[in-house]
Amino acid sequence: MRETQSGRTKGTTSRGVAVAILASFLFVVLGWMLVVPAPATADVAISDKLSIFGDFRARYEMDEQDRDNTGAVDRDRDRARIRARFGFKHKTTDKISFGMRFATRADALQSPHQDLDVTDGNSGTFGLDRAYVETKWGKSGFAWFGKHGISFWEQNEQFWDGDIQPEGVGAGYKFGLASGASLLLQSTFTYLNEEGWSDRGDADGTFEDDFGATLQAVYNKGPLTAAVGSLFIGSQGGNNSFQGGSATYTLASIQYKTKAGDLPLKLGYDWLHGENVVNDGAANFVTGGSKDETGYVVNASTKKGKWGYQFKYYHVPLNSVPLQGQVSQDNFPQSTNFRGQRYQVGYNLGSGMKADFRIYHQEILAGVSNAQNWTQAAENHQRYQVNLNLKF
Repeated sequence: MRETQSGRTKGTTSRGVAVAILASFLFVVLGWMLVVPAPATADVAISDKLSIFGDFRARYEMDEQDRDNTGAVDRDRDRARIRARFGFKHKTTDKISFGMRFATRADALQSPHQDLDVTDGNSGTFGLDRAYVETKWGKSGFAWFGKHGISFWEQNEQFWDGDIQPEGVGAGYKFGLASGASLLLQSTFTYLNEEGWSDRGDADGTFEDDFGATLQAVYNKGPLTAAVGSLFIGSQGGNNSFQGGSATYTLASIQYKTKAGDLPLKLGYDWLHGENVVNDGAANFVTGGSKDETGYVVNASTKKGKWGYQFKYYHVPLNSVPLQGQVSQDNFPQSTNFRGQRYQVGYNLGSGMKADFRIYHQEILAGVSNAQNWTQAAENHQRYQVNLNLKF
């Protein structure tokens, strides 16, 4: 890390080491590409009713921060990280099943990745990531109870991070329409904060738990998918627990699959909107955003053989996503209040293995100038990342 002007040589050396490690990681990944065959992979069936599954990720990333806005020296870091998950699913009857999944950093909200650091202590937090019972009803209906992935379709994780498992209930039903079209209606109700006993100084008692509720409609016909849904936040009682308090956040998305010659293309657009976001007096509320804000994400991807390519452009004001980014993606160093690009090149190694290289470039929108009421720690972020993913 470059801490002072006199430490520039040290910073340059450290960066050189980090680049060398990044290059070595890439070399290993490319080596796998040349030697690994590519059969299909699936969950491992233990019996007719029980199957197990798991995945592992090795990651190396470098971060750079431009902090000219605060007058502080620019800084950088590198991290080697892992993620490991293991679970099972049991089909109890034709209609009812239950499952569990365990993961590293189960106590972290947005990311189950843990740093390779013996003295850090976070390696001891392997724990429960999912636990649910699920049922099918009617011709194409479903419902679940417990700790489960959110019932909400999205083409990226800017609205809700896929690593966050809501704790509550979810339900949905898919209707068949004319000409092969379908309409999926789905909803999730999740407890955000269990208030506990009413005689506690910071609690509100029965029926005063803070909650989130989603409602979404997803239309599909051939290559076209269109969806609109909202997340309603209920910060109840006198205890303010969240940035923005009770508010409504909406995601409207469209995705279209087409071809350019023999090259498949997947194109998408997301419209993000936060409404009635207020400064509710909570100590962790960050000023600088307005009560109604709108953002968007442009998505594009293609593949050629075993290679895959992605590009995404983000414009995400502070309050355009739920809880000022507390439940949004954490691929970028900051989850909201930015515009930026994601570039990704991936390769399918087969046998459940994939590798990719990503670049994240991020520019902060508000709070950059220290003449405002609040100031961001950095005005620009750059992240370089290599991932090797394996699953069964």
